[in-house]
Amino acid sequence: MNFKELKNRIKQEQKDLAQKIRICKPLRKPKNWDAASEETQKLCRWNDYSREYRHRHIIYCNMFNSTSYDLIENPRENNIPNGNLLLRIQKQWESELDEVVCDCA
Repeated sequence: MNFKELKNRIKQEQKDLAQKIRICKPLRKPKNWDAASEETQKLCRWNDYSREYRHRHIIYCNMFNSTSYDLIENPRENNIPNGNLLLRIQKQWESELDEVVCDCA
């Protein structure tokens, strides 16, 4: 897979994750949870979509836009991203690339 194809695929996956977040967020209230369909409840049960989206977004911006972490977000001290998860995502995406990516100017 080349760089552009991977970028477009990841961008679509991020859009899908954002859609799931939009569906699940109102269901945090018990009255909305009870009114939701069983299929929607199944989608939103034990989800961690926001965390996954955040980490994937950080690596996406860093890999494809060469944006430094300081420009992506400025979290509180008790809310820093998981470094192991960031590395795992980055290695997974790099393994899917067929071409060598260099930081050439």
